[in-house]
Amino acid sequence: MKNIILNISIMLIFSLIQTTLFAQGKMKTDTVTIDGNCGQCKTRIEEASYIKGVKQVEWNKKTKVLTVTYNSEKTTLDQIELAIAKAGHDSKEHKSTDKDYKKLPSCCAYRTGTCDHD
Repeated sequence: MKNIILNISIMLIFSLIQTTLFAQGKMKTDTVTIDGNCGQCKTRIEEASYIKGVKQVEWNKKTKVLTVTYNSEKTTLDQIELAIAKAGHDSKEHKSTDKDYKKLPSCCAYRTGTCDHD
């Protein structure tokens, strides 16, 4: 009986290890430049980035670079950029519509280059 329990435990452990390794193979990290000005932009960009399949995001206000880690079987960088554009922020590949851009607070109007805070 102890051998049966031991064998089942070992098989379960190997199964969990394989599942974990397989899931990690789907993860991808990319960077993309996203236009924005301030801390409010950072929050908006990062929140818009969290679509299905996205695990981690970080937008650097100084460099304007978004680093995103996502499951490539659930989403694409293109879909993430589209979600950000709908929130009012441009990337090289996807520009926000004038309607979405005009929803931004005045301090976040990165196309005019004006922002008086962080």
